Amino acid sequence: MDDRDFGPAGPYEIGSSTWPGLAKLAEEAGELVQILAKLVGASGRDTYYDGTDLRARLVEECGDLLAAVTFFTETNALGPAVDARARAKLELFRRWHAEG
Repeated sequence: MDDRDFGPAGPYEIGSSTWPGLAKLAEEAGELVQILAKLVGASGRDTYYDGTDLRARLVEECGDLLAAVTFFTETNALGPAVDARARAKLELFRRWHAEG
């Protein structure tokens, strides 16, 4: 059953008029953090102790979070400002990585 079968969207949900997509953004961010914690706990190994393919889950959760961020920023008219900040931050991360 689709969650939307439960009536109109509440605040922060996709479809609401109050920060639409905020709840989904928080949910997806939390799911990515769970996978990151498992990668740390597995000392960077691709497979968790229970057999979970962490690389595949990482791909899924990064994609889900990217979609949630894109939806949230577009829907709440934050896109251009967030895009500019992301480009600047990405350049900083690349510099840090190059410097080792």
